[in-house]
Order: sequence, then C-alpha cells, then structure tokens
Amino acid sequence: MTRRSHAHQSTPGNEKAILDAALTLAVTAGYEGTTMAEVARLSGLPVGSVYWHFNNKEQLFSELIEYCFKQWKVDHTGPTNRDLLRRSIAGSAGGSVDPENRAEAFWVLALLFALEKRLAGNLAREKYLQVRKQMFELMVERVEPQVPASVLKEDPSFGRKMVVLGRALTDGFYIAASSGDEIDFHEFADLSASAVEALIQRRAAEIERKIGGSEQ
Repeated sequence: MTRRSHAHQSTPGNEKAILDAALTLAVTAGYEGTTMAEVARLSGLPVGSVYWHFNNKEQLFSELIEYCFKQWKVDHTGPTNRDLLRRSIAGSAGGSVDPENRAEAFWVLALLFALEKRLAGNLAREKYLQVRKQMFELMVERVEPQVPASVLKEDPSFGRKMVVLGRALTDGFYIAASSGDEIDFHEFADLSASAVEALIQRRAAEIERKIGGSEQ
C-alpha cells in the first residue's frame, strides 16, 4: 500500500505515537504478534493513518529500529571502556528484562532478526543488520582512544578485536536475560570489564618487554 497524500496529516507527534505503540507491542508480542491494527488501536490513531505513515509492518519495524538506534547512540557513552561495557551488559542486556525499559527489550527482538534466516530479505531484518554494523563502528571509535598507542601500533586491529569481544559478551548476556537466567548483571558487567582491561594491560606489558628486550 502506498502512502496517500491528502487523507491523513503527517505530524511528528503522530509518527512518534505510532512508533511508541509499535515498540510497546513489539516487546510484548514480538514481530509476528504485532499487527498494524493493534498499533493503530494502541496509538489512538485510525489504521489508515498508520498505513499512511508506514506502508507495511516491515517498514514500520525498520523505522522502529532507527528510532531506537537514536536513543542507543545517546545512552552508549562513557569516559572509559569499563563504563561502555557496563552500559552494554548491565544497562542493555540486564535492562532488557525490565518491561518498563522498552528500548532495551526491543534489542532482544532485533537480535532475533539476525538469527532468523527465514526473514532473509525482510526490510526490518536488513535494517537491523545495517544498524548493527553502525553500532560496531561507533563502539570502535569510542574504544580505540583508550587502548595504549603502543598496542595499536603493534596491532592496528586490536581495538576492533576488543569490540568484537565486548559484543560477544553483551549478546550472550542478552540471551541469558531473555532465557530467564538468574544473573547479577552488574556483577558480571564488572567481571567482564576487568577481564577486558586485563587483556589490554597484558598486551601492553608484552609489547613493553619486547621493546625493552630489543633495545638491550
């Protein structure tokens, strides 16, 4: 269905109401259980207005991923790598079990898009995969400045490797949270951060010994 030019008025308020309604339904009913009719009911807008803003559910979820990504970029900041990892594990993965934390709970559903091969070609899945790549590059930009220059000189990809490790940890804790595992996410966030810091420090120490040995 194509967007109509006069039947409904497009306003930022209406679009936000639709996206908020879709987000609420997505984290409770999932992708399959979310319908355009229910989005309209929850948003308080006519179903025609929902279709006027978004051609179909795929497009709606695609825009919803971008909507949540904007908040993710604001939230995932911090002065140290420990803060970033704590935010990812305790804030995001841990927060995803809180029904009030809809934006974080939504990323569990988004992660399932990547795992669900039958959705290959789905507009929302493709959007998530695209956003996931952007998330990765943003985290690299935030992590690399905190890696010792000597380490990056020896291994320019080391910062990216730390982001891969951090993402793997976060994804694992997302799955643990959605599976109902009883975990103190703050404790494990700190343990994970300590492990990553130890890896960086060990690598820096190895390079320092190597340089020291070559100068003798």
